[in-house]
Amino acid sequence: LFRSQRIEDLFPFKSLNHEKLVGDKEGLESVRVNQQYRIEFYSKIRGEEPDIITICSIIELSKHYK
Repeated sequence: LFRSQRIEDLFPFKSLNHEKLVGDKEGLESVRVNQQYRIEFYSKIRGEEPDIITICSIIELSKHYK
């Protein structure tokens, strides 16, 4: 994970269960921390190839299965 340079580099890690949220949380993304918790965040891509910066801001660590 530390070698990841883009958000897309996380997609092959199926255990993270990365997903874009819908409904009242549209615009947010989430990854699994463990069986109970998820990190909800939003990301913005700035710049153009080859200099692109992805900014991720963590919104919440939630107990996903309440």
